[in-house]
Amino acid sequence: MSYVALATDNFDRMTRFYGQTLAFPVLDEWDRSRGRGRRFDLGKGLKLELLDNQREAKPLLISCLGDRLHIVVEVIDIYRARAGLSIQSPDVQRVSWGALLFQIKDPDGTPITYLEWTDKYPPESVKRLINPEDFHRSKL
Repeated sequence: MSYVALATDNFDRMTRFYGQTLAFPVLDEWDRSRGRGRRFDLGKGLKLELLDNQREAKPLLISCLGDRLHIVVEVIDIYRARAGLSIQSPDVQRVSWGALLFQIKDPDGTPITYLEWTDKYPPESVKRLINPEDFHRSKL
């Protein structure tokens, strides 16, 4: 998967949240009469594309996502990632399947889970997909 696209009726608020509040770098953006969007780099190859639903030629029916979708941001140091946010976030939790995590929500209510695999993780299947040097660095 190369990126996830989310349509929103709150484009300015959502782009501020991902770009300023969460500090994800902007990779691309466009602003045309029939379409506006911005693509962010969430790290480890995953990108998030936000689309301004109010500028779409045929606006999409946007409903509550509920628990069907959440964005997972893998980090090397979850405490550093949490400290680097400019918003309040819940305490880091240890889960039984070998990770530390916390979850926040974007302005549209989409859950964003920050996740750090613990000592025996990530699983071998995941390790093959990432650069081992990146996994052992002490940065996000």
